[in-house]
Amino acid sequence: MQDHILRMSGRSFKRFVSCTTNQTDKPTAKFIGQLLCGMLFCRDLILTHVSSRVPDKSRLTAIAKRFRRQLANTTFQPKRILLNYLSLVRKVTDLDSSFIVDLTDLAKPYAKKMENIGLVRDADQDKLVNGYWCVEVYCIDRRNIIWPLILWPYSLEAEGQVSENQQILKVLSILDEYFGSGFGIYIFDRGFDRISLIEPFLSSRRHFIIRQRGDRAVVLANGVRMVLSDLVEHLFAQSGSWIVWHKVYLPDIDKPLYVVAYRSKGKDEPVILLTDMVVEDFDTALQIRGRYTRRWRCETSTEFLKSQVGIERFAVRKYKSMQRLIFLAALAMGFLSYLQSCHKDIAIWVTDKLRYSRQPKSFWFYRVLIALQDAFNSRARVSLGCWCRAP
Repeated sequence: MQDHILRMSGRSFKRFVSCTTNQTDKPTAKFIGQLLCGMLFCRDLILTHVSSRVPDKSRLTAIAKRFRRQLANTTFQPKRILLNYLSLVRKVTDLDSSFIVDLTDLAKPYAKKMENIGLVRDADQDKLVNGYWCVEVYCIDRRNIIWPLILWPYSLEAEGQVSENQQILKVLSILDEYFGSGFGIYIFDRGFDRISLIEPFLSSRRHFIIRQRGDRAVVLANGVRMVLSDLVEHLFAQSGSWIVWHKVYLPDIDKPLYVVAYRSKGKDEPVILLTDMVVEDFDTALQIRGRYTRRWRCETSTEFLKSQVGIERFAVRKYKSMQRLIFLAALAMGFLSYLQSCHKDIAIWVTDKLRYSRQPKSFWFYRVLIALQDAFNSRARVSLGCWCRAP
């Protein structure tokens, strides 16, 4: 079974690398293939560790040095690779696909010499530490498979970095450039409840669902201005239902928006959502709620990238190199999405509850990556197949 998993996934890996490196030169294609291969089996992004898992007979220090050189190469074009990768995602998505956007931190509390490192709030310890902020975008396709689209770290200390809002809009503009305006529904947490983001969303015809803090002033159809939280409480008292909706306007903006609010069991405060999609009955309000609740899968994806891929465990000092390394780490997770999309029966091969289901059973990525790593560790000294050499 382990040999079968390695052979099957190895063939898929070659096809994936071939697609994502289309229209790039041979050194870049070789570099991408080797780096992604090492990332999948290494569980961190320290280049000397990654080098021990790549199909090359050179010395580990020489491979790691080549990786550093390639990451810092000015001719390296992440956007070309991203567009190739998005062409794979486009085949399994449609106009109603959900695009989940969030911000996370890459905490490096002991780093001192990394370029442009700044202060971030470590979510685990709830305090300010050295590190980088990171924009992350995920997509849920027609078969409910999560695809990481972009993982792009940035620092407000970097030269030319204007603001966090501009960085977010820049990343989303790349997706609009490829998919076209109006494709997909973007889902945001309340950290994105900013008029400086909502106005560009409306002008770009980007469909969105944004959770609200509740302190925003809105204008009703009759011209009355109310605080959003007061409006929601009034709607709950008037309807007596657990979910309510209403058409509103933002001050000085003519386009109508819709508020959807619902109460969750065990929670005192209701969840308030603002969307540009028309909500006129219970069913459409329920659809908006259902789309937003799927956003929590993004949190599990981030935890997977930090614990299994190790996006916080890297030792690259140059700012551009670090951005490219994290971008390629998301691409490694993208291969697991591609593997699941191509092989519908792969779930049957990773159902060993004792070995592969130690992590949350609802998140398929843990099981398949544990299966691949176990197969590699047990067969590395005997038969490496098309993956990599023994560590």
